[in-house]
Amino acid sequence: MSTYRLIAMFLGMIAAVVLNSCVTPYDRNSDRVSNLSKKNAPDLPFRNDSIYDAALNGDFSRVSELLGKGLDVNQSDQENRTALMYAAYNGHTETVKILLENKAIIDLRDINGRTAPMFAASGPYQETVRLLLDHQADPNIADSQEHFTALMYAASEGHLENVKTLLERKADPSIKDTDGDTAFDFALKNGHTEVAALLKEQKNSQHK
Repeated sequence: MSTYRLIAMFLGMIAAVVLNSCVTPYDRNSDRVSNLSKKNAPDLPFRNDSIYDAALNGDFSRVSELLGKGLDVNQSDQENRTALMYAAYNGHTETVKILLENKAIIDLRDINGRTAPMFAASGPYQETVRLLLDHQADPNIADSQEHFTALMYAASEGHLENVKTLLERKADPSIKDTDGDTAFDFALKNGHTEVAALLKEQKNSQHK
């Protein structure tokens, strides 16, 4: 079966950051470049694409500066990805925190239906995942392409602590993707035995 992972790339001296939608969750470091045409960008009162670059790199000062100038915290790029998604992707918790303090909407979706918690859960960023869940992120939203959830992303990458955190916050391990696979199947197929054992235990406890 095919699965997807999002990868960030910098283009040129002034980086235009892109997260591509066709990279497997199992290979976080695979690179694919997708060029953006800025002539099609939404016409916003104040738009600065460097917010995405700053958020991706955890540049707290730059993000604070841009927000202080009145930048819409929920503005999105051509892939409908927000600064919160970029910050969550690399687990920059403090940057995520200031974005949330400025009313970033947690469960906004990109063009593939993915949310900030999905981005965070696919990396080893338990603190970021926990922060998003503390702010009422829905752990059971599934993307619109393959019906993957944050739990599936965490399980497929073998991030045990993320899986534990998501399960604690009522992530549903019984949700299936479009191929009928669950988070347990992702973990098992990718050799993450400890994660698979935890998910199996969770499944068994639900059936008692």
